Amino acid sequence: MFLQIIYKPIIFLIVIISLFSCSSNNKKILIEPKKKFDLEKVYKEAYKNFEIGKYDDAIKLFEIVEKEYSYTQWASKSLLMRSYIYYDAGQYIKALVHLQKFKKRYAGSKNIDYVEYLIGMCIFEQINFAALSQENTYLALRQFDKVIKQFPNTEYAYDAKFKIDLINEQLAAKEMYLARFYMKKQKWTPALLRLNNVLEKYETTIFIEETLHRLVEIYYNLGNMQAARKYASILGYNYNDSDWYKRSYNIVESANIPLSKSKQNKSFKDSIKQILRMN
Repeated sequence: MFLQIIYKPIIFLIVIISLFSCSSNNKKILIEPKKKFDLEKVYKEAYKNFEIGKYDDAIKLFEIVEKEYSYTQWASKSLLMRSYIYYDAGQYIKALVHLQKFKKRYAGSKNIDYVEYLIGMCIFEQINFAALSQENTYLALRQFDKVIKQFPNTEYAYDAKFKIDLINEQLAAKEMYLARFYMKKQKWTPALLRLNNVLEKYETTIFIEETLHRLVEIYYNLGNMQAARKYASILGYNYNDSDWYKRSYNIVESANIPLSKSKQNKSFKDSIKQILRMN
């Protein structure tokens, strides 16, 4: 028994010695150190590719900077650049993924205001036509409202206010699209509901004149001349030079006032309205 106890360790020792002796006869295996990238050179090259439109090359190089120099400020800058490139290329979903990643990793970054703004822009760019779902419209509205509240004194807040104005135009356009649809079907109650939404929520949009006129039309068709005259008066008081007022006046007074001919030089608002209009 004693010999067996001694014998096993000796056998083990002999095996270890033989392995070492064998390895000594072989060539030494050298492990080359990992190549270190020049931070400044790589970042400049990445930015240069971005400027000339080589987005794929730029993204790869920014990714190298982010991985190799994760402990520096250049990592966060590289991630932000990748996010913007995806946005600029119209790949909004990828951009949003990278922006959310930035928020988790660099919540205390001085660029977080821009990140929140860019998230809003990625959603804003995915807004559908007025006839389609407006889910992204509402999401963009909430995101830009967040930017205004959290970063009120920034250029991003200023632009967010402008974007909200455009969003309200879009939402008003949706209400008008539905109102017209119901009017064609002579479904006056749902049409009135949509028009009243415009009056209550989007009174500063370009659709307010048409809304008042449509109300005149509906109440005229319902035989409620008092209400028809009421909205025609409101329209005339605020927009007495508009064709919408002339149309309303022609209805309530059984008149035949000629409408203005379309002008060559349209205002900016009129141009937007022509784009959003869903007849």
